[in-house]
Amino acid sequence: MNLLGILILLKFIFVRSDDLTVKIEQGILQGHLLNTPSDKPFRAFQGVPYAQPPVGSLRFQSPKPPLSWEGIRDATEDGNVCFAITTDLPTESEDCLYLNVYTPILTNDNKTQLPVMLWIHGGGFTHGHSRYNSTGPDFLIEHDIVIVTLNYRLGPFGFLSTGDDVIPGNAGLKDQAAAIKWTFENIRAFGGDRAKITIAGQSAGSASIGFQLLHKNNEGYFRGAIMQSGSPLNMWSYMLGVDPKAYTIDLARQFNSSIPSNITSASLLNFLVSLDGKDIDIASTKTTIASAPLPVIESPVKDDSFITTSQYELLQTGNFIRVPLLIGTNSEEEIHQGGDLDNLAAMLKKYEDNPTNFIPDNFEVVDGANVTEVGKSIRDLYLEGVPDDERLGHMIRFLSHDRFTRAVIKHADLSVNYTKVFFYVFSYDGPLGNVNITVKGADKIDHGEESKYMWKKIGETYSNDDLSKFPVSDVLTLRRLNLMWTNFIKHLHPTPVRSELLQNLRWPLFESDEYRYMDIDDKLEIKNKPKCPYYDGADKIDHAEDTKYEWMHIGDTYSNNDLSKYPPSDGLTLHRLTLLWTNFVKYLNPTPDESSDLLQNLLWPLFTNDEYSYVDIGDDLVVKKKPKTPYYEAWRNFYENWAKKPFITF
Repeated sequence: MNLLGILILLKFIFVRSDDLTVKIEQGILQGHLLNTPSDKPFRAFQGVPYAQPPVGSLRFQSPKPPLSWEGIRDATEDGNVCFAITTDLPTESEDCLYLNVYTPILTNDNKTQLPVMLWIHGGGFTHGHSRYNSTGPDFLIEHDIVIVTLNYRLGPFGFLSTGDDVIPGNAGLKDQAAAIKWTFENIRAFGGDRAKITIAGQSAGSASIGFQLLHKNNEGYFRGAIMQSGSPLNMWSYMLGVDPKAYTIDLARQFNSSIPSNITSASLLNFLVSLDGKDIDIASTKTTIASAPLPVIESPVKDDSFITTSQYELLQTGNFIRVPLLIGTNSEEEIHQGGDLDNLAAMLKKYEDNPTNFIPDNFEVVDGANVTEVGKSIRDLYLEGVPDDERLGHMIRFLSHDRFTRAVIKHADLSVNYTKVFFYVFSYDGPLGNVNITVKGADKIDHGEESKYMWKKIGETYSNDDLSKFPVSDVLTLRRLNLMWTNFIKHLHPTPVRSELLQNLRWPLFESDEYRYMDIDDKLEIKNKPKCPYYDGADKIDHAEDTKYEWMHIGDTYSNNDLSKYPPSDGLTLHRLTLLWTNFVKYLNPTPDESSDLLQNLLWPLFTNDEYSYVDIGDDLVVKKKPKTPYYEAWRNFYENWAKKPFITF
């Protein structure tokens, strides 16, 4: 046996048997040891109940505190997962309110309490779970934090509502809140510091984190939040345009088609509680009013109500739990649409044929406005002047912004008025992300790719268990991401000190004047204004690059003294630019007449309030109208000018 093997064996030996048992309020848990890919052992306590099984009369209702048990409870295997609309796993059950706690090796002689990360999985509120094979903490736990992952009710079990206090809704969000409270009350027994809990999530899990920040009963249970590609402002994160009771009736009619529309909520509840849970799970795939129930604003307001006011209003007024926030998106959340170009082309044609399709579902156009013109304005923002071979890519860009990015940026923008915000864009493209789709005109990083750089995942078609199979740059990105995230969990700052691994960068705050953020790519880079490619420096032309066509530069790393070294098109652009500029100096007009072949006999029109004409200086000189407004600013203008208030979202 080599020295490393001996040391690992000794580490196992010195973990006493009582270090694998933990006593909490409900009883004693027996955990076990797992090993990271780099052979670092850690403790795992799996399948720990944080609430009573939500069955029988507890179906659709708020979770109840867990019951105690006698003796030692085995916590060496994952608990059941919750029924999911889009998947069918053998361990699905209504009895699914379990969590896992993972800790570095801590003997009884080591009383240090470690910072805690509580993770809420994504899945559109319809699917997902926290089983070890999909949410393995192996990479994160090497940074000496305690990690909690949890299941919560999904689909109708988690979000069914009758629009009143009979089935108020949001049971899944209340499950999450119960898990947060359980963690605060019990994490010390596992070596965690309850004063240093950060809640985190991705996609619907990220939107869930946003909802938990809006739930004032959570005050004091955590001190930081991480939101990855999701917000309660996203249209898919709440019931939009559908009467929740109508959906509940639709679900009940899958069993009894004669159920009347005026059925009382109490009768609906009694009927649905009498059914087998598996049958409800199957029926939930057949509803027609909506594909799934989602979070709702509850009425009437009761002690256990979760959401009682619109998300937008709460964020805008600062009526949320004000803790430091790490938030961001991936560079192209909908690039997976490029996996079926025929379908994407059909979607593009449908939208172009009827521009009103570009208007978001939550965008209620003000009375008197021309709906078609509003749709055309949004269409033009993404497609006007775009070359044919990039139009599919720009359609993907629209979908990414519409479904994910806009709401996440708006969430950050509203939050900066009340708390510290760190914003990121994950742009690194590597095999570890397991998407690798390229469409001209779009960025590359799909929804959820960043999570594969955080969690160990082992499945039939994908595994990141053996990092030696991936490029060095993938592993470097994984190490950087996990260091920044765990820095935030420990210090509430992703770069508290300068680190060579992090290129000695200091991640600035996301503030309303500059919107600075961290772009996570092959290299880490501080940038301004996320997902706004028409700001200076973002549309492939670097800031001040035009001056190199005006002035002779001779330096250590760059010289344009010998133009013969450059392509003819570069020399042509230089001659055009200098002629235009000197014409203006001489005549106060860059094209005083149409007699210049060099300038393509073009007349540069005035920039006026009605047309905003300008010259685009590319390979050719082209007169265009209305230079691109940055996406985020354009959408803000669309909502402020044409959407009815109060806004539900943005």
